Amino acid sequence: MEKVIEFIKYLMLGFVQGITEPLPVSSSGHMVIFDQIFGHVISPAAMNNFQIAVNFASLLAIIIYYRHLLKELIVGCWQFLFKKNKDQKPAFLYLVYIILATIPAGIVGLIIKLMDWDQYFTNILVVGISLLITGSLLMWIAKKQTTALRETITWKDALLMGGAQVVGLLPGISRSGITSAVGVSNKLQLEKALRFSFMMYIPASIAAAFLGVYDLIKPDTTATEPVFWLGYLGGFLASLISTYIAITVFFKLVKHKNIKYFGFYCLAVATIVLILIATGVFKW
Repeated sequence: MEKVIEFIKYLMLGFVQGITEPLPVSSSGHMVIFDQIFGHVISPAAMNNFQIAVNFASLLAIIIYYRHLLKELIVGCWQFLFKKNKDQKPAFLYLVYIILATIPAGIVGLIIKLMDWDQYFTNILVVGISLLITGSLLMWIAKKQTTALRETITWKDALLMGGAQVVGLLPGISRSGITSAVGVSNKLQLEKALRFSFMMYIPASIAAAFLGVYDLIKPDTTATEPVFWLGYLGGFLASLISTYIAITVFFKLVKHKNIKYFGFYCLAVATIVLILIATGVFKW
């Protein structure tokens, strides 16, 4: 019975990851919050590896959602490079910008992993404060998105949004929220900024997944708990399905300029988290 309850908790964490990954509300922050609610079903070290597993599930869902765009970019890049089709230069440049934007977070993320600093990324106080920042950013985007009308990504967008993605590594800071905020501040249309943000997520998540697989399979003489593989599988599937549903619904909401409601949500959750910390309910 104990294993069944533990499996349900893993399943719920995967569902939380999947629902919140495409939304600008910080999936990593919500994972930390729900782990507190469930009574730390996963240790801080194991939580980071579980997050990588369910993040990979979200990655697959996002690839499926954007499969047509990805195919167009890859085919266009091939035709530009090897068929000398200059009409496909925009597709080639878009891929170059994605790679350029991924480099900063890739370097910082690797340093964090090699230095074992990722164990500090489960602090609930950091999550509460970061969600306040995320909520404020989303409210700002809601005000500015009507004046951000540019549709074409530039190298400046790639550099600025790539730098912002580094800050988005913090739990509670929405990666898509902060990168799209930078895009909107540079007059890039919100929907285009969000799409580019998800494109940046793909290579970054692939790299993180490889590191996570290495951590899972390498021998660890200091490990104090076995990997609950069934829980990982359940969380993976829950994350895969819920991510695809969430991203489909999210872009319908964005078209109707409803992003401010995500800002209200983040501010409300941040307030509740900080109150629970202050009253001793959440331990940090």
